[in-house]
Amino acid sequence: MKEEKAYQPLNTYWHEREVVLHTEFRDGNVPAGYEQRRVLEEALKCLPKGVRKVRLRSDSAGYQHDLLRYCEAGENKRFGRIEFVISCDVTKAFREAVMEVAEADWHPIYKEINGELRETGREYAEVCFVPNKLCHSKGAPEYRYLATRREIKGRELPGMEKDELPFPTMMIKNNRYKIFGYVTNMDWSGDKLIKWIYGRCGKSEQAHDVMISLAGGFHQGILVKMLHGGG
Repeated sequence: MKEEKAYQPLNTYWHEREVVLHTEFRDGNVPAGYEQRRVLEEALKCLPKGVRKVRLRSDSAGYQHDLLRYCEAGENKRFGRIEFVISCDVTKAFREAVMEVAEADWHPIYKEINGELRETGREYAEVCFVPNKLCHSKGAPEYRYLATRREIKGRELPGMEKDELPFPTMMIKNNRYKIFGYVTNMDWSGDKLIKWIYGRCGKSEQAHDVMISLAGGFHQGILVKMLHGGG
């Protein structure tokens, strides 16, 4: 509501233990991507000694180049290089890179239902993309980018042609698609990476909902994936 004080919880969620590892309330007008690296560093300090390796997955609020570099360069003394998959901004340059992907390079994303793999209507592809910020940085790390698309069926409504929907879209061969992008430093297969980043939703969203009901405001979050035993 207007004129009301609002806050947004920024949570680091431990997937395997289903607990919020670290949280802080921010003023509602603070950008979700603000000081994401600091938040991750503080969250890592909260982990018990038995944890030997971590992986990070996050929405686009975590698409901060200082955070990506920190993870890739292994600047954390305890965990070293941190593997990640993070949603990236669908910029004009990213859209142009997506347009260069051949139709044959788009692959269906499947979901297992009752032991049977079924197509979801979504597709993924590797995208040859290097952000301008990295192009001009000497010794900048190289990341791997992927895109997912899903055709928007039905009659196009007013506003769709101007890309005014609450999610990014683009025209590919006369068909309009919902488009999302991801950046990673991992070597998993594309479908495994996409399924893993999708898995960040669920229990963590429930934790957000509880915090919102208690404090109000908007919500954003980064999710940390923990592995034990150095596996």
